[in-house]
Amino acid sequence: MAVITIAFLLLFSRAALAISWGYILDPSSTNNNVFTQLVYTIQVPAAPPQQVTSDWPNSAPWVKQCGFQPSGGGVVQPVLQWGTFAPSYVNPNPGFTETWALALWDLPASGYNNGNSDESAGIWAAQGDQIAVSVTFENGQWVQTANVISGQAQGQSTSLTVPQNGWYPSDSAGDSNANFFVCESELYGDDTGLWDFPVVFTDMYVRAATSDGIEALCEQHLDYSDGNGYATIVGFSMFDSETCYYQSVTLTPP
Repeated sequence: MAVITIAFLLLFSRAALAISWGYILDPSSTNNNVFTQLVYTIQVPAAPPQQVTSDWPNSAPWVKQCGFQPSGGGVVQPVLQWGTFAPSYVNPNPGFTETWALALWDLPASGYNNGNSDESAGIWAAQGDQIAVSVTFENGQWVQTANVISGQAQGQSTSLTVPQNGWYPSDSAGDSNANFFVCESELYGDDTGLWDFPVVFTDMYVRAATSDGIEALCEQHLDYSDGNGYATIVGFSMFDSETCYYQSVTLTPP
């Protein structure tokens, strides 16, 4: 893993095109309920168009992600990324074109951890590979994992763990303090209008600490567009009283 400073993150401060789909657990109506776990599989998409890749780095980065934001800021999220590089790779010579990589990111809330973020070793993955990822709050820590379960990079894995304390605001409950869940297709650079492929997440489980308000919240947030693209939701159900399940979540261009 590597420590990443806020200065490095200025790379992401340029104007972006992003379709964002997600929801917020309102503390007042859910008895201060919070999210505790996110599990899904992401299918590695096609490469960005040749016009985009040939314009690198002016056309970069393009990132696809689902994760949590603890109250007070910061993010905990696995990121499928093109055009930016992980600090290292578990498969540095993958035997296929190095286009997409999956890395795990922890960005602290403002004023926490001296402004330093952390990123796991990346996994190079080929088009069509299936990557199972998880984000779990347990024992006061955020634990992220990623495992390639099928395709050319099958068997490759990476992980990242950071403490809640010192990275994100905590409260007397000692819970995750995370009430914001979001999936995004986020594109930076000069060629965002050339996005032309779907981003597909399957078998997604979004778990809360209790059942308070979670079913109603999930039922209210299905197909969506914000003008920057579309989120298409298939097969919503409640896995149990605390966990929303989606057969698939697909992000597509506008």
